[in-house]
Amino acid sequence: MGPLTLAALVVGVAATVGLALGLPDSWFFGLLSLAALLGALNEAYDENKASAVGFIGAAALFSVFSLRAAFLDRRDTHAGPGAPK
Repeated sequence: MGPLTLAALVVGVAATVGLALGLPDSWFFGLLSLAALLGALNEAYDENKASAVGFIGAAALFSVFSLRAAFLDRRDTHAGPGAPK
């Protein structure tokens, strides 16, 4: 197991444990995006182009989820009392 694979696993486990302990969704998806990027780096290093592209696609999806969760959290925080949800 290479160092990039190990780093991706550590980040993925940290994201899962953090979510179980109350980490906000934006952080969870951001860490998953980082883990997917590390997986893509590992696959590119091993010259597995199709897997690397798949990991990059997953990282992009997770980063969109992270931005959406951060936006929704910010909107809910700054909406004020009595604002529609």
